[in-house]
Amino acid sequence: MLANKSIIGIRSFLLSVGATAASTFVGIYAVLIGATASEMGWLQSSANAISNGGQILWGKMSDRTGSRKIFLVVGSIVLGVLWLIMPYTGNPLNLIIVYSLISLFGSMMSVNWFSLIADLADSSIRGKFLTFVNNISSGGAIISLVVMVFLFGNDLQSNIMLPFFLSSATYMISSVLLIGLKETRHKARFEGSLIATIRKIRYDENFFPYFRATNVQGFFWSMAWPMFPITIVSVMGFGLRVVAILTIVSLTVTIVIQTLLGRVNDKTQRPPLIFINRVMLSLIPVFYAFFHSFLLFILLEAYSGFLAALQNIVMNSYLLDIIPTRRRAEYISIINGFNGLVYLMGALTGGYLLQYALSVFPLAKALEFSYMIVFAGRFSSSFLFLKLKEPEKKGRTPLGLFSILYKQKVPGSPSGGTIKMR
Repeated sequence: MLANKSIIGIRSFLLSVGATAASTFVGIYAVLIGATASEMGWLQSSANAISNGGQILWGKMSDRTGSRKIFLVVGSIVLGVLWLIMPYTGNPLNLIIVYSLISLFGSMMSVNWFSLIADLADSSIRGKFLTFVNNISSGGAIISLVVMVFLFGNDLQSNIMLPFFLSSATYMISSVLLIGLKETRHKARFEGSLIATIRKIRYDENFFPYFRATNVQGFFWSMAWPMFPITIVSVMGFGLRVVAILTIVSLTVTIVIQTLLGRVNDKTQRPPLIFINRVMLSLIPVFYAFFHSFLLFILLEAYSGFLAALQNIVMNSYLLDIIPTRRRAEYISIINGFNGLVYLMGALTGGYLLQYALSVFPLAKALEFSYMIVFAGRFSSSFLFLKLKEPEKKGRTPLGLFSILYKQKVPGSPSGGTIKMR
């Protein structure tokens, strides 16, 4: 019988090889099977809103039933079946429905995975081990994508079966692994009145400016998600192999920069770094609008990976320093819930904006027009981050366990705002 530590490590690696890698291709696949700009808006918005908002629902249900493992085992089986269906969706509407279900059950997995690890008495699976798990997870996705680069052929249906079937297989295997997990009696992680807490955050001088800035910019952030895959497929003509290469570049740069910089924020003021990061991120839609070669997109993804690393290092530690220590899960569920609503409105707006632009301009010009609106919104909303203050408590707490619940989006992902599976 495997120890809990081994099960957690193996499962995390398996899902990164399967589900994390597979999610890279969802937006691209939607465009390849004929999704319109508005349908891309629905795909991105529904998946992200359900993924974020579902955490609150599943967290409450899990606390009431008293078991995490049953949700994880059943969820793994359901997700295995849903990923198996993905290559056969055939049209954008079916794809939106199936991927929304994947997002719903994926949120169930995230919140129960977080709660189970938080409940475990064995402290050896925390701290440095969770950092190690996150690193091997990123490595697993890169290894999987590298292999796919060499296995992809010229037939779309055969190609897309590879990552989607692999995701299905890893979930099925993980369901068997999880049966051997030793579960301890848990404490409620999503207790208290969310409504009462939401009313109070308006007066929190550290948390509320961050909450406001991330939600306002999140609207413009998500507006670009339906546009990225359309640019990749319909303008640049990139296939799944090129998308895999671009993603490998972004993930590799992120890992390298995070390793090199490490705790660069230990002796620095984080609000200025956060502001610079958000301003630099606002340029990504401009690059998508005017870059027209494979080499330039490689540079774009390297730039995106660098900013993702800086985002993960600085913003995650800042967030945990400005929320109450004993209410972290509750605060993160609130920010996730609001982010989900904002992403819903933003991605839909972006999709329909592009749909309108296409009625006036040819595709390339319509994308340029839409991207400039997104850039203007992202750039102007970046200045809201100037209102952030360095908290008196400067623990520089790494996200650690809370990375399971709070997952920053990859800034320039070719598939848009894809869900990071847990």
